[in-house]
Amino acid sequence: MSASASSKAQPPLGSSPRQNIRGHLLRVVVAALASMALITLGLLAWNMTSQRRLAEAEMGRTVQAIAAALDQQLLVTTAALQSLVSTMKENADPERLHRIAEDVMTNHPYWSHVILRDDTGKILFTTAISYGAPAAGTDAVIPWINTALLTGQPQVSNLLYGPIARAPVAVVFVPARGPDGRQYVLGAAVTAIKWEALLHEQRIPSGWVAGIIDRDGVIVARTRAAESSVGKLAPDWVREAIQTAPEGHASGPALEGEPLSLAFARSHVSGWTVAFAAPAKVFEAPMRRSLMLATTVCVLALGFASLLVLVYARRLSQAVVGLARVVDAMREPEAKLPPSPGIDLAELASVYESMQTTDAHLRRVEEERLTAMRELQHRVKNDLQAILSLIALESGQSNGAETHRILGELQGRVEALRLIHSRLYETSRVGTVELGGYLRELCTNTVALYGRSIAGEVTLRASVCEVYVDHNTAVSLGLIANEFVTNSTKHAFPEGAGTIMLDLDVPHPGSVCLTLTDNGIGIPEGQTRASGLQLIAMLAEQVGGEPQWTVGPGTQLRVMFLI
Repeated sequence: MSASASSKAQPPLGSSPRQNIRGHLLRVVVAALASMALITLGLLAWNMTSQRRLAEAEMGRTVQAIAAALDQQLLVTTAALQSLVSTMKENADPERLHRIAEDVMTNHPYWSHVILRDDTGKILFTTAISYGAPAAGTDAVIPWINTALLTGQPQVSNLLYGPIARAPVAVVFVPARGPDGRQYVLGAAVTAIKWEALLHEQRIPSGWVAGIIDRDGVIVARTRAAESSVGKLAPDWVREAIQTAPEGHASGPALEGEPLSLAFARSHVSGWTVAFAAPAKVFEAPMRRSLMLATTVCVLALGFASLLVLVYARRLSQAVVGLARVVDAMREPEAKLPPSPGIDLAELASVYESMQTTDAHLRRVEEERLTAMRELQHRVKNDLQAILSLIALESGQSNGAETHRILGELQGRVEALRLIHSRLYETSRVGTVELGGYLRELCTNTVALYGRSIAGEVTLRASVCEVYVDHNTAVSLGLIANEFVTNSTKHAFPEGAGTIMLDLDVPHPGSVCLTLTDNGIGIPEGQTRASGLQLIAMLAEQVGGEPQWTVGPGTQLRVMFLI
């Protein structure tokens, strides 16, 4: 068959292709509109529950923010008491502490009084009355006092009506130890007005209510009708909800009888619960408005989508017909090609060029970031070196043995951080540290620093593998090693000579074992190194490990962790 015959056998380019395209696009439009109609029906059914969940989520974030503010205030109170406790380590004179406590109270207007009890529960003084005057306390605080003495951690009581304050208070207790080793408990009675002020600072919307409830379900503070509700039990449904979970949502009637939707979260410091509730009617009107808005948007979206598809179908149909005419003209050797149908092929080339430009830019930015990180690590290392020099200067000028000891321990911990940043700057693998070399250098420096004060010679034996870990893991393990070596050089060798062994091994792929050993006298029974042991346990937990101690003769610490 000739070329001319083949050409005559083809359908007209101006009609058949265009009609076929329109038919296909019409089916696409119908399918799209049907799908959007189904989506609209689904949105109408889903919108009500979605809005409710969003509101509850926002209430949950708000109540968590209030709980965090409560924890912050309690930590401020605890810190103030701990500053008083620090004065007792050098001088436990109650009368002196009474005067200092009175001065501290001037910065805490919501404190009712400060009280000091010994380990038998006897009141040594209270700032509510003159020093030496007899004071009658309440036995209701004894459980928290005993817990503070037993755990060595601050405790926060439930709401009490104190005979000294003569008002609803919550007492924050901090354990203390005098120079003679005797245990005490220092407490600050904080009036409920403080927590009410804290709630009002959160700018609770009008008509809403926020409250704080202690562990027994008693209302500590409330933004609505505080005078009549503080000290009373929260509604049954509220107590039941907060006892079943540390945070969540519940609904029920308020003390005044109004239906409420409530979100609650538990304080990590006190164990109290912060509740934030909105009247149930608050959700109804916005949900109706949201439903109407969703319906309107869906209708407009359907109309706009239909118009957009029709416009695009027209442009696509014209472009395809134009391309068909160009192809038909190319069959004729001397035919003049028609004008370009206006297909946006240049946009694809522009996108590709933009991607090339973007890739080159990102590579350049990454190189600049790595350079900046190295410069930052170098500067941090220099700043830490300056801090070490300042600590050494202060330590040399200090006359107090305790101050000298604290500065010495601080110097060792800062040195651990300095070495980390030094190795981060020097390594070729950004963000990682070769752990074996780092620990060997750190332990060598620590033995050299503290071994000078030992009558004999303390030596270090190290056997380490090449292990790369991230910055945070290296910091935690470096502080563990520093703490162990520091304590060993100070306490393990009363005769003046001994050996400390460092071993870093990879027993299994992905598992690393750090072992620190000394051949000293071991940890004697009753040795007061609890703070160091707690620090090591906390640091080991940060790397996902658990310290394993072996004592006598000598002391061994093993920490297993994963990389």
